[in-house]
Amino acid sequence: MIEKARSDVTEFIEWDVRNWSTALDFWRQHSRLEISKCSALELGSRNGGLSLWMALQGAQVVSSDIDLPTEEAARLHQARGVSHLVQYEAIDATNIPYSSTFDVIVFKSMLGAVGRLGGKQRQVHAVRQMHKALKNGGELFFAENLIGSAAHHFLRRNFVRWGKSWRYVSISEMKEFLSPFSSVEYRPLGFGGAFGRSELQRNLLGILDGLVFNHIVPDDWKYIIVGVARK
Repeated sequence: MIEKARSDVTEFIEWDVRNWSTALDFWRQHSRLEISKCSALELGSRNGGLSLWMALQGAQVVSSDIDLPTEEAARLHQARGVSHLVQYEAIDATNIPYSSTFDVIVFKSMLGAVGRLGGKQRQVHAVRQMHKALKNGGELFFAENLIGSAAHHFLRRNFVRWGKSWRYVSISEMKEFLSPFSSVEYRPLGFGGAFGRSELQRNLLGILDGLVFNHIVPDDWKYIIVGVARK
């Protein structure tokens, strides 16, 4: 592992950190791979947080976005001493130029943007492309926005700039998308965190999610799904 000191999880997860960072623990617990020996691809990288998370564990990482990751990604990786483990590429998730190449593919909150441009079938195609790009036995680490409750729907349509065009997915759709994989383990989570107007509010609501809401709210009302799918 490159960095022995405990990292600030906000480097990996930028929004509603309390809820979305649950994905990191889930991936560690359910993966059969030794990350330090893996080749990895992050899709929809933007500021490179999950690429950093993988590289700090010793993985060789391709950090990608449809128009390259931001300059902030390169600065972050340089500051954390992992630049030698990361390369940057512009990759469209629906047209991944690799086959049977990676041990791990990871993405967070990306399928909604894919669906915005082409609906459900484009989302299906993107996941098929991820399956193609993984080696046999490789794993897809995913964390995606679910449709959630009627309250989430109202909030997004009225207060989120892209909320009317983003194609949020259901749990059943995610299971359908992942059907080519040999096994899938997943967990829906998060309810109140999405309603916070600041990260402090989201953190407090995320604590309530962990203590209360994740245990009593129906899965169809939760707004995040995290999981590991194995090829």
